[in-house]
Amino acid sequence: MYVMCHLLSGILLGTLLSRSTGDRRMTIACTLGAILPDLVDKPLGLAISGTIGYGRIYSHALVMGLFLLGIGVVLWAFLRRSTRNTGILIALSMGFLLHQILDAMWQSPATWFWPFMGPFPPGKEIEIIPYILADVLQPAEWLAGIRITVLFLCAWFLGAGCARAPLVAGLSLILGFAALWLVICALGGSFCPLSGWDSRSDSLIVAFVLLGGAICLAMEYAGFMQGGEKHLKNLQ
Repeated sequence: MYVMCHLLSGILLGTLLSRSTGDRRMTIACTLGAILPDLVDKPLGLAISGTIGYGRIYSHALVMGLFLLGIGVVLWAFLRRSTRNTGILIALSMGFLLHQILDAMWQSPATWFWPFMGPFPPGKEIEIIPYILADVLQPAEWLAGIRITVLFLCAWFLGAGCARAPLVAGLSLILGFAALWLVICALGGSFCPLSGWDSRSDSLIVAFVLLGGAICLAMEYAGFMQGGEKHLKNLQ
């Protein structure tokens, strides 16, 4: 799974949590948690083994995500009446675990169930520049990056929602079409240019993230239309 897709998945989960709790900081915590495993493991694996291919180690182990979640739940249980910050760690740990799920870590049981199945498997020799280029040039990454940009623009310029409505609606349709394309490729077992993978499970995971983005944008579009109708009624 690529960086932008992880960021987008964290934003989507954080948006759901922030709407249910009324705390917008949940979005920031979830988004940070969704990229935290790579921020920790990639540099650490490079320092240990000399290759970025050893980038799924401690922070990609299920026990680490559950440990963070456990600490978050304990803090929430004991401090929820005295402070509003106790749910932040829970949100971060949920983003952390979501990263592992989107990486399909169950396909690498020695890593995901570390330390119960022995040491981490050896990393592959991967050159850094081709690895970064493969990430940057992925069409799915561009779609996720555009989606993230639109989300933050919507949040920043909230007052001019109606003017942005056509852009939001169009991008929602593009993301929905891309998700459908990925699903068709996954069901047919064919190569998909959007993800660059032959794996059915990987294509379905990316489709899930893009579909979530499309639904979230559609909700934003509906909100813009409702806001526009209210504004017109006030003018009348």
